[in-house]
Amino acid sequence: MQRSAAARWIDGISQVLAGATAVVAACIALTGTGFAQHAESPGARLRAAMETYQARAWPEAYAQLSALADAGDPAAARVAAMMARQGPLLFGQRFDVSPERLARWDLAMRNVTGAAASAMLTSRGNGARTADSPRAVLVAGAR
Repeated sequence: MQRSAAARWIDGISQVLAGATAVVAACIALTGTGFAQHAESPGARLRAAMETYQARAWPEAYAQLSALADAGDPAAARVAAMMARQGPLLFGQRFDVSPERLARWDLAMRNVTGAAASAMLTSRGNGARTADSPRAVLVAGAR
């Protein structure tokens, strides 16, 4: 049975399109990026992190939230700081965070940025604690 010219043409075009699709998919896989990642907003990233949190995947949620907190997201900073401070009690595990990182998250929670944040993070030197200083906060897993 002989195929018509139109059928052969359609088969040829479909093979070219399938090949082009495979090349594009391979390029996306090799670069590790996708179209959705570039269009993803911080709000969408926070929603995804909170979905991970609600699914009780604590380490993954902490990693996502801490990355957003490092970028200055106040809501993510609030949850990541709570996880770091209350990890053993609420989640049965510790989430490591340095005191400096926790201080940056505290500033992000208060929407303090730029020079004001740098001034607040600057140490006054050894023995800087005074009688009217706030009480120390113990951080789980602080180094």
